[in-house]
Amino acid sequence: MAASMAKHLTNTVAIVNSCPHRLVSVRYATGLRRSKRKGKLPEFAKSFEQKIADLKLTSQTKGSSVNIGFPLTKTPLKDSQIRAVIRKNKTELQALVEDGKLSIDLDKVDDASWETNKKEHLRRLGEHFGVFRDLFGGAYFYPHIDLDISYDISEEEELPVYHGNLIEPSQTARVPSVQYEADSQSLWTLLMTAPDSHLQDNNAEYLHWLVGNIPGNDINKGELLCDYLQVFPVKGTGFHRYVFILFKQERKIDFKEDRLAPDSVSLRERTFSTFDFYKKHQDHMTPAGFCLFQSEHDESVRDVFWNKLGMKEPSFEFVFPVPYHPRQRKFPHRQPFNLYLDRYRDIKDIDEEVLREKLKTVHPFRQQEEIKYPMYQLKQEYKGNPMWLKVKKKNAVRKLMHWEDS
Repeated sequence: MAASMAKHLTNTVAIVNSCPHRLVSVRYATGLRRSKRKGKLPEFAKSFEQKIADLKLTSQTKGSSVNIGFPLTKTPLKDSQIRAVIRKNKTELQALVEDGKLSIDLDKVDDASWETNKKEHLRRLGEHFGVFRDLFGGAYFYPHIDLDISYDISEEEELPVYHGNLIEPSQTARVPSVQYEADSQSLWTLLMTAPDSHLQDNNAEYLHWLVGNIPGNDINKGELLCDYLQVFPVKGTGFHRYVFILFKQERKIDFKEDRLAPDSVSLRERTFSTFDFYKKHQDHMTPAGFCLFQSEHDESVRDVFWNKLGMKEPSFEFVFPVPYHPRQRKFPHRQPFNLYLDRYRDIKDIDEEVLREKLKTVHPFRQQEEIKYPMYQLKQEYKGNPMWLKVKKKNAVRKLMHWEDS
């Protein structure tokens, strides 16, 4: 018996090894087991064309490895002490640490490390938040210019914009303060866009602010192409990204086609595409810096829609799928009958029943007295009642099941 089993296994291994590119069925004591030597079944494997179609790659999403900005250059270390420490190998550093001869401020080391590698770090942040994917079709750039943007909340307090921090819509009512280091003879373009806020097209953006031909860092002297508009993330749509992009111009650009009417609040006119805007002017401008913040709906958004945009505030709610219940049986054995029947009732009827039970203990003019030992009183009150009713009342006292939010 053992000899025949060994012979059978030897033949099976020989068959598998002789068919490295096939799916071989091997018989075991428990049945058939499919050995995947290479690839998948035809009904599960997809061709390259099918995978590209699933990813919905377009002409905007094929340049993921293209640097459309300035080349990466590392900032040299200015501190000679830190530079000397970095040049030492690990053995020498370990010896200095053990002898207590290495004394250096770690904060200075962190600052120096950030200054040296911040361009690469900021590029990774841009990829993490999908800035390059959604605004430039996957092409990336290294931020060479540090954007210092902040919102003035009051006369003494300001809220800075970093790279993904949270800011409430009510705090963005005023035009932000923008600062960056630039030569007075240079020209720049500043853009603020919302890639997540469009109400009709998921691939479109809303333009919140656009200033072109900025001399140096004086935003007020630039050509205002689109007036600033407070952010308005719609209720029920989660967090929205709001991105500032700074472009370096090679010469003065004619933005006649990109200019919006003064004080325009039309969402149709503010429908925007950063990719198309950059594609139109790519010969004369280069992205040089960015920062962004996130925001979620608050009460100020309603005022923006009603008083600035002149429209009703839209609101979105998640539509939960209808829960699946098997076909109802006439005699469901080993099932608590009240809970079983509740599964096939309309949830509105259950909520109405819970509300009526709650209103029985609420008086409009008297404060409800808190029961010191509610479970003991419940036990005495429903003594002799069926178990299903006791469990139901316990859930009501403990705020479980249907009474969880009551």
